[in-house]
Amino acid sequence: MKQTPLVKSRTPVRIEILSPAENTSLLHNDLNDILADASGCCGYTGYIDLYGSMRVQIECIVSDEEKQFTWDQMRLRHRADCYISAEPAESPMEPYM
Repeated sequence: MKQTPLVKSRTPVRIEILSPAENTSLLHNDLNDILADASGCCGYTGYIDLYGSMRVQIECIVSDEEKQFTWDQMRLRHRADCYISAEPAESPMEPYM
């Protein structure tokens, strides 16, 4: 029986993006350009913030190898209009249904 070598796998990293809802389409397109499998690793949640503004929270689970590139590209493209973190922030939100 042939044994395969053990492959060290790293824990996936969560990247969170908070943005005004009107940016959702642009963010979605950019994530599809940057990530190999954006449709399978990103989740979108709409909510209304404490000030009554419609916002979107996008959480992507990426490999450690993809993290830095994704982080750099999203900050470069959306620094002015988004909050981007490598760990989920505790945001005061109410789910929008």
